[in-house]
Amino acid sequence: MNMKRFGLLVAVPLALLVGCGEADELKTTATDTEEVAEAETGAPEETTVEETTVEETDVQESELGTNKIYMKNKALTITETMGPIQFAIDKVQTSRLTVAEAYSDSFDGQEEVTVVAMNMIVENTVDETMSFHPNQATLVTNTGEQVSSDLWFSDDVGGEFMGKVKKEGNVLFFVKAKPEELTDLKVVIDGPFNENFDKVAEERYEYTINVTK
Repeated sequence: MNMKRFGLLVAVPLALLVGCGEADELKTTATDTEEVAEAETGAPEETTVEETTVEETDVQESELGTNKIYMKNKALTITETMGPIQFAIDKVQTSRLTVAEAYSDSFDGQEEVTVVAMNMIVENTVDETMSFHPNQATLVTNTGEQVSSDLWFSDDVGGEFMGKVKKEGNVLFFVKAKPEELTDLKVVIDGPFNENFDKVAEERYEYTINVTK
């Protein structure tokens, strides 16, 4: 359990798209690795983003293993009003993680896993306490897998919203299919409820996200 907890600390910056602010984004996306690679190899300044992304610039190393980003979309426009809850998914990223041997137990002995990361934004617009758990979403892939989000490795963007609270963070899913095999992902999320456990919106929401490169 302690090993898995430590894995959490190194996995979040390894695989994720973005934190809550621009400064965090610079630490967690491929932008930094591209610039470092250019500095080390002496690549010309005029090298374009398109040119660098086809090279080995989107490979991230950590104690958890080697993570190769396959695709990322920072322009998703999924937004939903769920009663008093405003919800959005604005970014998605897929990558392939080669797990370090020391962390094999954290991934049930799998040598490689595909990481699907989604940035979710949740805001309660009323003073009353609402409960909503998008970090407990279910993912259904076009390859036939159905998995729950990984609470250990995901950010805490769910739970009780005691008044006008806003949370943002990444929700992670681990699947066996390779990133290039994924085309459409269906995300299923239960709707929010109030302190009396009464639904304040639809019981369930489903979104389909295209993750082709």
